[in-house]
Amino acid sequence: MPTNHNSRQSQPRQDRWWALGLAAAALLLYLATLAPTVAAVFDDSLEFQVVLPSLAIAHPTGYPLYTLLGWLFSRLPVGDLAYRVNLFSALAGAATIGVMFLTARRLGSARLPAAVMGGVFALSTIWWSQATVAEVYTLHGLAVALILYLTLSDRGTRTPWLALVFGLALAHHRTTLLLAPGVAVYLLWSDPGLLRRPADLAKLALALLLPLLLYLYLPLRGQSVTSLDGVAIVTWHDFWRHVTASDYGSFLSANPLAVQRPASYPLRLLFSQMGLASLLLGLLGWLRWPKQPRAWTLLALVLAANLLFALAYKTADVDVFYIPATMVWLLAAAAGLSWLLERLAAWLDSLELAAGRAWQAALTGLLVVATLLQPLLTTGRVLGEATRPQTCAEVLIVGQTPAFTPKRNDNWNALNCGLAMLDQALPPRSTIIGLQGEITLLRYLQMDRGLRPDVQLIDIDQEAERLLAVDAEMAAGRPVFVTRELPGLAERYSLSAAGPLVRVWPAGAAEAPRLAQTPDIPLGDALRLVGFELSEIPATGAAWLRLSAALRVEQPLGEELKVSARLLGPDGEVVAATDAVPVHWAYPTTAWRAGETVLDVYDFALPAGADLAALTPLLILYRAADGAEVGRYQPGVGP
Repeated sequence: MPTNHNSRQSQPRQDRWWALGLAAAALLLYLATLAPTVAAVFDDSLEFQVVLPSLAIAHPTGYPLYTLLGWLFSRLPVGDLAYRVNLFSALAGAATIGVMFLTARRLGSARLPAAVMGGVFALSTIWWSQATVAEVYTLHGLAVALILYLTLSDRGTRTPWLALVFGLALAHHRTTLLLAPGVAVYLLWSDPGLLRRPADLAKLALALLLPLLLYLYLPLRGQSVTSLDGVAIVTWHDFWRHVTASDYGSFLSANPLAVQRPASYPLRLLFSQMGLASLLLGLLGWLRWPKQPRAWTLLALVLAANLLFALAYKTADVDVFYIPATMVWLLAAAAGLSWLLERLAAWLDSLELAAGRAWQAALTGLLVVATLLQPLLTTGRVLGEATRPQTCAEVLIVGQTPAFTPKRNDNWNALNCGLAMLDQALPPRSTIIGLQGEITLLRYLQMDRGLRPDVQLIDIDQEAERLLAVDAEMAAGRPVFVTRELPGLAERYSLSAAGPLVRVWPAGAAEAPRLAQTPDIPLGDALRLVGFELSEIPATGAAWLRLSAALRVEQPLGEELKVSARLLGPDGEVVAATDAVPVHWAYPTTAWRAGETVLDVYDFALPAGADLAALTPLLILYRAADGAEVGRYQPGVGP
């Protein structure tokens, strides 16, 4: 008896060591590929990188648990504020792998299959991508894994832990409700007398509802701050609308973004995340349903609810809502692989081979390799990719499809863009007006680096309202900058470039600073190039060069001209080039006013270590209508 007792005790202990090892391996991968700072502009991660360190209010549903835990991580003395909350995602993502292993073991899977499928999940690109940046989905995935694990303990109605974790999960992400049907069926199936025990029901209800008090953070904090999009939470209606995310209901009842996906999309997505072997093993695993009807009914209901929700939710980033379904399928795949390995071992035993154990080890290895082959090939491809340096012109493109990029450790583009906008010689008490994502990036730099606290930041997404804000700030006499082109602006004001920003001047009053070169040469009949400069701009992980040109307007232009700015290599080959309407597409030459001097700027982002001294700039002015050249300038080359 003592021996059997020790054996039973050692098995859970060994499982915990396996789970810890898997979590540690996943964490090493996620840390190695973790975003070092802000990673994007127009996504939720940037919002969280501002909200969590400042204890602000996130977009609906508010995510109070994530906000408060993320604030604690933002206090860590490592990296910048964005890196610290990115780290939160990595730790939650790694912990999920360990809990998933334990859940597979609770379903009866052997250790090796449970570990293999945990590894497949850890390497799935959507999950991995959420573990390397500030996002809510790894914490939600951890909650899903914990709820499944605690439910399968068969003690969910006897202790408050399952109810408590479920309540905490609801205080984080509302799609936790998709687990409720499966959990309720399992618990009532396991303990049908629960409904006749009011004391136990009350205890469970208290444990479930107590964490929901975290939502009080929203109205309490809402007394002093708004959400980043300016929504105030001061009334019951405000609170309820925010917590229920009622404005997001259109993504279920309609299709506001006109998202179209084929019926095969879920299957193709699951295949891309786990490979054919795991898909087939999952089918094999479901054959165990008759032997464990309660457990597999739980998994089936969780899988069905999450798949139906993801199919109905018409958003651009819907892939993240398939994460729970992927998790459940891989739990089934672990059971399928366990069954297959058991049958393989029994078959080899029946053959009574002299080297039976060696054959078993070899065939087991082949099955494991076949299962992990696609995830490992995908991992090799991901780790071999390098982030291409980008300027603000690319970083600030609106409407791009969300990129579920796992490897972000070399992505400094958003940070470089924000620094290029804010860390420059702006006049005191300037105002910058732009889209919410752009202004959130600048707010982050003010908060994290203390840059230019005197600069007023105004975020407005509607163009007409943004133009009115420019009018109001100009009337107040403040130096005004905008982040991008704005219809109607060039008709009212003169414009010039200020790094990646656009400076707004009174009509006809545009000025340019003195540049390193003062060529004073004609470019066509109406313009003179009176200043030129090629300068290196500080950047991390890239080499930024800025071509600046000051153009004096001699007389109004009756035609639209465009600029081709180029960098030439030693042999005259074009190393980099950009063609655009002047002043970041904001100030067409037909709006230029006689007597003003327009500063035009073009940035180039090159790989770090590029030989900048070997590059020669070239500026070409040409007609937009037919491409005919009007004039050009290349330092050291005569007209």
